[in-house]
Amino acid sequence: MSAPYIIKSFRGGVSDENDKGIVGSFKHGYGLDIHKRNDSLTCKNAAATVLGEDVGVLGSVTGTIMTGIVNVFLPISDGSTLAFTDRGSIWCRSGDQQWQFVYNDENGKIIGAGEWEDDDGNDYIVWATQTAIARKLYPGSFTTAPDTGNNRWDDATAVWKTEFVSQQSPWHTMKSAGGAFYIANGESLAEISFTDFAWDPITLNVRPGNLINTLEERDDYIILGSEKEGGDEEGHLWSWISTSLNPVQKKKIPVQGINSLIYTELPLMQGGSDGEIFFSDFNSVIPQHSIPGGGTTTPHGVTIENDLAVFGIFAGDYPGIWSYGRRNKNRSFSLNYDYRLVKTINGSSISTIAAIVMANGDLLASWGTTDGSTSEYGIDQIRTTTKATAIYEGLEFDGGSPQILKKFNNVMISMAPLPTGTSLSVKYKVNNQSTWEYAITGANSTTFNTTNATGAEFILGDVGYNFEIGLELNPSGSSTPEIHAITTWVDGMQYEHGGINYPNL
Repeated sequence: MSAPYIIKSFRGGVSDENDKGIVGSFKHGYGLDIHKRNDSLTCKNAAATVLGEDVGVLGSVTGTIMTGIVNVFLPISDGSTLAFTDRGSIWCRSGDQQWQFVYNDENGKIIGAGEWEDDDGNDYIVWATQTAIARKLYPGSFTTAPDTGNNRWDDATAVWKTEFVSQQSPWHTMKSAGGAFYIANGESLAEISFTDFAWDPITLNVRPGNLINTLEERDDYIILGSEKEGGDEEGHLWSWISTSLNPVQKKKIPVQGINSLIYTELPLMQGGSDGEIFFSDFNSVIPQHSIPGGGTTTPHGVTIENDLAVFGIFAGDYPGIWSYGRRNKNRSFSLNYDYRLVKTINGSSISTIAAIVMANGDLLASWGTTDGSTSEYGIDQIRTTTKATAIYEGLEFDGGSPQILKKFNNVMISMAPLPTGTSLSVKYKVNNQSTWEYAITGANSTTFNTTNATGAEFILGDVGYNFEIGLELNPSGSSTPEIHAITTWVDGMQYEHGGINYPNL
């Protein structure tokens, strides 16, 4: 006699433990849409490279050699999005999603950018290199480049301010808050006022030895995240209001610097290199969750997508775009590995995801790869018409009796009618083996692709102390399998250690 092991909820996201978690959680997965109305497994949208070696400006099929990575994306008031690189290049994405090169700052690496307006109604784009604050009246003046016929900025002031611009600052992150425009400036917070665009390089200082990385606005306060100048395992969170001479609050976080801040339903921050996500509430110092395999973000590597905090994670085992949060009040907060970038899917090693942004409803991510002495850079966009291959890997299951052998029989997949061209596979592990094995159908295939089928049965017939079940979902265009439940039949007979000898033990 067999008993069913049923998985019918998937909203819990990636658990922070291997064998337990909140309802609907799983051990690992990617490309899964877990926040929709139906509590089912479906594929999320896929990434496509929209600027890089194979894709050029204004749709050129010959591609564009990008010599540096985009450090900052900046959606601006006319519907365009600017992209600032670590080599000083500035690109512009128009409202119709076409890219063109518009300016090169010879001061080099750009580490912050923003848009600000003065009291006369003049709109400026402001950006920072390691040595100077630059600005351009926008839209201002353009010159047509004879080689391409495209516009180039010709009225930018690349060295607008240099006085007390910190060359030690890892980032000059910029944020408008409380009626002024603020810039991370090493140990100081610089300000550009609304009145006359006045420059104050040290409106607040967080000395000694604290370097400001990231800024966020919260009510009337500006929130700062910093690292220690010597690289100590210590970061700080600060709150400040412009009417105060000193920080209002300060909290030490036991990680090597606060990398990014994002405010959705929860005030969150990512700190250190182990993928840890903390509350930025000035109370708790315990990580809320951690990205499996570690990783980090940059100050510009966070954004909001569909009410969720989204993180561009790199320097860990699973680089890509992760989310944390919930879509509705009655659901649990969950961590999800939403999107892998194109280079990861194609087998390359992504070394950096420097910036992500939601721009006119599109999620963009800048990336860099390094293969020996060769580096490549580009921008990916999440497409709304193409689904990505998805993986689901369930928690370890032992039936509450880890000391007793159990026989795992067939697996039944319950699903919505399977769309034409899509398919699914079932994989499994017993006894924490290092590699996955594939279950087979009655037709002796590892893939099920019967159009309009609402159920699929796979054969296991394996024995072990514990068990993991996984799925691979293969979409077709915008169509995706939709899984409602996974039922594994576990043999009611229990085999004590030293009993019948089964394979794979």
